[in-house]
Amino acid sequence: MKKILLSQRVDVIERYKERRDAMDQRWPCLLYEAGFIGLPVFNHAETLIAALKSTQFDGILLSGGNSHAEYGGNAPERDNADKILLSHAAEKKIPLLGVCRGMQSIVLYFGGSLHKVSAHVSVRHDIGAGRNVNSYHEYSPELLPDALEALGKSGDGEIEYIKHKSLPITGIMWHPERETPFSSGDINLIKTVFEGKQ
Repeated sequence: MKKILLSQRVDVIERYKERRDAMDQRWPCLLYEAGFIGLPVFNHAETLIAALKSTQFDGILLSGGNSHAEYGGNAPERDNADKILLSHAAEKKIPLLGVCRGMQSIVLYFGGSLHKVSAHVSVRHDIGAGRNVNSYHEYSPELLPDALEALGKSGDGEIEYIKHKSLPITGIMWHPERETPFSSGDINLIKTVFEGKQ
């Protein structure tokens, strides 16, 4: 089975003075159902760079969680980790899927910007092509860089689905891991991204 590196959110536990890398347990379940093995990676830059050099893998998934520091978030180490993963994916042409915050990271990496949105947390909406998806985000792309194209938008015009024009990099603003049961459309999308059929 192909191996997919999975980024992790940062949970700040004030009571214990800890910053924890964490991941929804549904992510490895969803990837396994799609035919892949998820391998979590840390938000420690040196460890991450060493892992990219020494670990054999077939794709990268940037998961959701944590706003970016420039938009009020409290996990700059995660911002840096996403940049490292995106840089590696772009340089090596490795398939990458960004989910929610992960899609935001793609937009920012290639020179775009975000803006705050309303009515996009704990709702569902149509994004075109018969897709109805969940939504749990406060920021959406404001400026989409030239390297990226929009493949789907919500009814209020917010960009929900993007693809790089020349690299195997895709971004979605919804959370496929939060669907019960997992959506066949999301499983097919994941397979398309990581089996190189974009």
